[in-house]
Amino acid sequence: MPKILWMSPYSLHDISSGASIHCKTVLEGLVKRGFEVWSCSSFIFDVPNGARLFPNLKEKLENSKQNVFEMDENGIHYIYTRCRSTFETENTLAEQELHFQVFLEVLDRFAPDFVMAFGTDMGSMTCFAEAKRRGIVTIYPVLNGNHGHYSFPNTDIIMTDSKASENMYRSRDHIRMIPTGEIFDTSNFVAKKRDPKYVTFINPSFEKGLAIFAKLALRCKTELPDLRFLVVNSRGNFAENVQYLHVKGDKNQHPFTPKDFSNVDMTPGTNNMRPIFGSTKVLVAPSLWWESWGRVATEAVFNNIPVLSSTSGGLPEAAGGAGIHLQAPAHCVADYLSIPDDEEIEPWFEALKRLLNEDWSAQLTKAQEDLGIEKGLDRVIQILMPYIQERRNTHISFNHYGYLNS
Repeated sequence: MPKILWMSPYSLHDISSGASIHCKTVLEGLVKRGFEVWSCSSFIFDVPNGARLFPNLKEKLENSKQNVFEMDENGIHYIYTRCRSTFETENTLAEQELHFQVFLEVLDRFAPDFVMAFGTDMGSMTCFAEAKRRGIVTIYPVLNGNHGHYSFPNTDIIMTDSKASENMYRSRDHIRMIPTGEIFDTSNFVAKKRDPKYVTFINPSFEKGLAIFAKLALRCKTELPDLRFLVVNSRGNFAENVQYLHVKGDKNQHPFTPKDFSNVDMTPGTNNMRPIFGSTKVLVAPSLWWESWGRVATEAVFNNIPVLSSTSGGLPEAAGGAGIHLQAPAHCVADYLSIPDDEEIEPWFEALKRLLNEDWSAQLTKAQEDLGIEKGLDRVIQILMPYIQERRNTHISFNHYGYLNS
């Protein structure tokens, strides 16, 4: 069976990272299709609460003398190396060296056909170089718009999730990528029971469109007084961040206070999104920066929730036709803290009323068919198959000295 090794200091168990969630879902899906998958990582997470799948991680590491930890989960064999901090910037040279040495040992033990990872740090680049030196096919998944100045050394396959990102990188940076679509395991987030009562906004950070959401919530407060909004504080806090927003054209005027939003409820971030989606009528995703996909939009669709989003990147693809997508005001895109004026928020208000009052069941059903995990895995395997056949035909492998094995 084909063998894939995930190699990165970034943990696949990071529930705060859409990229990690995507890659973990892909690899678990490939296991079910007959691939053998190992992972060689460290305990690096985007934000501290991304490590919630490892409760009391810091205390457990402090109480253990081990440098390497191994476990099996959902068909994947995980190998983790010790680090004192979950922040990438605090990773020490000794910890990077430990990860690289363990990676070399895993290459010898596992002998993978593919090495897959993301990360532009020197450690990841060194691991990619070693994999290529041994004749292993390398895969880099690009799941944001931030790789324009990276040359992808020692990389055979560059995958991305959306056609929008593929087009953007090709036209802007002359980099060829292969779009696969996003891959979702619906068992992780589809609610079994639904009692929809909220218009929901996940992640109240400025770049995710907090200014548009806040203005929209206030617009609805008078005309739709019974409508409730929910903010999931997965990164940042709505009540705190809303106070930094400023009037269009005047950075010194901050009109919003938490007391203004009596129609908005808040809930902490969670790795169990089923109750959130179970109580959601419409998902709002007014992102202002480049969204290579927008996982929450697709997760909403699989929960029979229509989406109101910006046109940023792959967000329209993520909704699969089951929503309304509007261009964010240019000044909001240029300055994430700038609040739309009354005229600019009106199209968002009208679109929200449509999503609340119209029947979107047909669009949601079709979107669920188009975005299904099996179609996504088919696309990934189709990309990998020529390399699998070539390796089967040539039977070439290299030992750790870089010499051909007979």
